[in-house]
Amino acid sequence: MVYGKLFGITRQTLRTDVINLLEGCNLTLDDIKVNYNRDFLPVGMMIQFPSRLAFDNAFKVIAKKGRLYRLENADRSQWDFLMPHDGKTLLLEGIPRNAQLEDVERFLSGCEYDPSSIQLTVRQGLPDPIRIARLRCSTRTEAMNAFITKNRGFCLNNQITVRVLH
Repeated sequence: MVYGKLFGITRQTLRTDVINLLEGCNLTLDDIKVNYNRDFLPVGMMIQFPSRLAFDNAFKVIAKKGRLYRLENADRSQWDFLMPHDGKTLLLEGIPRNAQLEDVERFLSGCEYDPSSIQLTVRQGLPDPIRIARLRCSTRTEAMNAFITKNRGFCLNNQITVRVLH
């Protein structure tokens, strides 16, 4: 196995976009992990290539098609360090400061998720800090269903933005 780090991705770049860009490298969704910063913005993707030949082929494809991207060598420790979200993790942004765990659960009523996986944290925002929640669904379909039904919904009169982490 050879590992690489892909830079130049945006918030809208999907793992399937990278697979389509690097066609001929024999990649699957499980071979790609998105690297997020503390604000959960994607900063790059870690890619697990099946062989050195596939990695070299990816360099050629990026030089030919995707000049906006940059591919670098990486080692396995960087791959192991990243938590795979696999499209099953939801990020809720804009939760009111006075909201309790029960308020978040009420907001998510009708959605299938693991209630024990809810993590409430605060991240830096301008002008005020932003309260976020991260939680896990058991399947990608359930995560997308929650995104479709709950995005731009309200919790204690605050509009909540829902994102699916890949």
